[in-house]
Amino acid sequence: MMLQMLLIGWVFALLRVSLGQAQVPIQANFDASQFQGIWYVVGVVSDDQGFLDSKDNLKMPVVLVTPLPNGDLALKFGYSMPDGGCQKTDTTFTKGAVDGQFSNEAMAQTDIRVVSTDYKHFAVLYVEMQKGGVRNVWLQLYARAPELFPEGAQKMQQLVPQVGLNPSQGALLPRSDQCAGAFS
Repeated sequence: MMLQMLLIGWVFALLRVSLGQAQVPIQANFDASQFQGIWYVVGVVSDDQGFLDSKDNLKMPVVLVTPLPNGDLALKFGYSMPDGGCQKTDTTFTKGAVDGQFSNEAMAQTDIRVVSTDYKHFAVLYVEMQKGGVRNVWLQLYARAPELFPEGAQKMQQLVPQVGLNPSQGALLPRSDQCAGAFS
């Protein structure tokens, strides 16, 4: 009987931990008009195997965010290519139930949250992906300039263990000028 009570206690403790990880905040009073413009993805942490295998070779993408009248966000990404070119892709973040929460069905991104931003220097995004029955979590640090902004980095570091990630799963992405003028 005592063992059974201990096991039940452990199950509830584990449930509390996993539920706690799901409580990812969203920026209060998110304002898409202040969020628009050019951002650089300066840091990423993820448990996605494809990212982990290639993170040492990735360069800093540039992102142009444009709010749409229906509350969605249009994003244009510029990715540095090994051949020196710049690959551009367009995607849409579909507005969720709360301002600052989105999804992107085309990319299997079921939950995208602007966790924290000051709009002028940094933004921390949480992205959950469900692909082929596999769930992956991403944290992305956006910055207005192609460099690490300390307050944003600190906010992201605090979030890493909360979402079940490990700092070793992260990368600071080196600057690349290949896509610098992609959206000007």
